[in-house]
Amino acid sequence: METLIGIRSNQLDAWRNYTSALTDFLAFPRHRQPGSPTPSDDATPPSDHDGDNQPDKQNELFGERMADFALDRAAEAAVLKDKATALRSVLTADQLAKLENAERSLAPGPRPFSNRR
Repeated sequence: METLIGIRSNQLDAWRNYTSALTDFLAFPRHRQPGSPTPSDDATPPSDHDGDNQPDKQNELFGERMADFALDRAAEAAVLKDKATALRSVLTADQLAKLENAERSLAPGPRPFSNRR
């Protein structure tokens, strides 16, 4: 797609940042068993001095885990929006039109017939 749009060397960093953020945003989440710690959690066991009302990863409620997931997705979406804005600022109008056409062709589902004469 990079070649189709005509990305030039001075636009390459913005393009790669955008595509990397898009890939991160669209990546499937890593599934884990309910109640199990996430891979990024510390492996240290909870201390005996923790209060009963202090939340930790082992005692999180289902809603808390869902909220953490949503916050992670929101952070990825914010990064994607920033990178898209940066890319939009370096592309020409012609390149933006080519990108929009290319993205439209990637959408799933039936496509309307074009007017070919």
